[in-house]
Amino acid sequence: WSLRQSWESFKLSYYNEYKSYLRLKMSLPLKTMLLVFTAVLGGFLFGYDTGVMSGALVELGDEKKDWDLTDWKKELIVSSAIWACAVGAAISGVLNNFFGRKVTMMAGGSVLTVASFIMAVAPNWGILTLGRALDGIAIGFVSMTGPLYIAEQVPSDWRGPLTVCNQLMITIGILCGSIIAGLFEPVTDGWRWMLGLSCIPSTIMTIMFIIMPKSARWLYFKGQKEEAKRVLIMIRGTSDVTQELDEIALDYERMNENEAIGGRGFQRIVNMMKNKAVRRALILGMNLQLFQQLSGINSVMYYAGTILQMAGAGSNKAIWLASIVSVVNVLFTFIGLFGVERLGRKILLFGSMIVMMVGLTFLGVAFIFIDNSSKDVATSTAGLIPNSGCNYANCYDCVQDDDCKICPQPSNSDSWICFNSSIYKSDSDLDQICHDGESQNYCKTNVGPWAVVGLVIYIMGFAPGMGPLPWTINSETFPNWARDTAMSITTCTNWICNGIISMTFLQLSGAAGPSGAFFTYCAITFIGLIYFFIFLPETKGLSLEHTEKLFDSSLTFIGLRNKKEVVASKEK
Repeated sequence: WSLRQSWESFKLSYYNEYKSYLRLKMSLPLKTMLLVFTAVLGGFLFGYDTGVMSGALVELGDEKKDWDLTDWKKELIVSSAIWACAVGAAISGVLNNFFGRKVTMMAGGSVLTVASFIMAVAPNWGILTLGRALDGIAIGFVSMTGPLYIAEQVPSDWRGPLTVCNQLMITIGILCGSIIAGLFEPVTDGWRWMLGLSCIPSTIMTIMFIIMPKSARWLYFKGQKEEAKRVLIMIRGTSDVTQELDEIALDYERMNENEAIGGRGFQRIVNMMKNKAVRRALILGMNLQLFQQLSGINSVMYYAGTILQMAGAGSNKAIWLASIVSVVNVLFTFIGLFGVERLGRKILLFGSMIVMMVGLTFLGVAFIFIDNSSKDVATSTAGLIPNSGCNYANCYDCVQDDDCKICPQPSNSDSWICFNSSIYKSDSDLDQICHDGESQNYCKTNVGPWAVVGLVIYIMGFAPGMGPLPWTINSETFPNWARDTAMSITTCTNWICNGIISMTFLQLSGAAGPSGAFFTYCAITFIGLIYFFIFLPETKGLSLEHTEKLFDSSLTFIGLRNKKEVVASKEK
């Protein structure tokens, strides 16, 4: 009886919903499906850039000793793309307005191709950083414009699911980037291939957009109504598009009304600050993006390979283990897609943050044990060449120094020595102090696998909740007249905090140890959990009008009250 009841419950929810999904999919014109595939390549490129950088950074540290890659240089190479993304996203707003979505996506694809070539042939870390910055600007173009293009071109019944597909393609791109990094790790200068191969999907996207139509909505707003109608007829596969044109016309009128209410540019921001509901929603939205990033997600995504190398994995093994994190990220994103309407925003967010704190605590404790279980190493090089600063008696302490490595001594392969690898560069030099000239920048330990478990638990928590929910909640908490500007401000907050984390992780790990870094992220996540418990209202099932009333309520701690109670207090 219990099994039968479970099956009936499944049919009423997921099974029947999936049948409706299939019927809708079969009715979607092929041209529209091709249009969506082309647009979500931008999301794939965003994810690929994130996933491949983790492996490329490990390779750069191993192969490019002559570049003298200190922690801050590595952080600059990583974060330059992130800071540039913020600039690209801002510029894309202007490009989208004047030239349209199609031209902006083509510009992004073209710049991505050029940036990929620059990174692949970079002769020094400065040129590589320049390539990363160009790559970031282009990612800013496509990451902002792709979802917008999809939302404006697909039928309203498909708008939600297909816009979410962009987020799914980001996670798939991260996974593909991790796999490519693993495949090219054994290749000499494999990092050049890792970073350069992104030119393939970027070139495909650029060429395909040549034959893609412009946004019908953008055309209509620019006064090209007949061209907008022609585009709709082409992508819908029917000449009956009158109702959709009427909806676009209504949106155009609303846009003009919004400009009349909120003003333009800086005046709109001033009016947003004067409006209590918008001001409270904006502060909440910025904090959602702030805590999403300061919980350390991009230290995990960009530096996963480096973290696993710290935990005792060799370069190749660390890169492949990082791909496990990417697989978990993809799989658990689906939980968020199905759970956001069934569980509600608050429950899913709180559960997500609690699991993240468990994962971060697990990582912190694991690195304490890794440090304590690290073997002793010798510091004398028998007077062959001065050791210059690598006088560490502990393996873990030795390899945390960028200039230092360990290796077995020629006279006794069971005895290991810490030495300055920036001095011993040639094979003949290494043969003097290392058994078979073999050296490594990691310490083998039995505790290392627990770091993998900690990373997996952390991503299991982040992917379904703290990953997508800040975007979901922000999309439904602002009135029409303020939504575009508010979303731009919250997105900018995300990029800035992303850059801060990416620019400081290695230095924080060097100063406080990896365990100190993860405990710091855990503490920040806990503060965020308390903040959202007090100030985040549940918006599940509410209209935009009722959502606005939530934030315009006279109650201060709206997160502690029932949403009906908050709305009722406003109506009174």
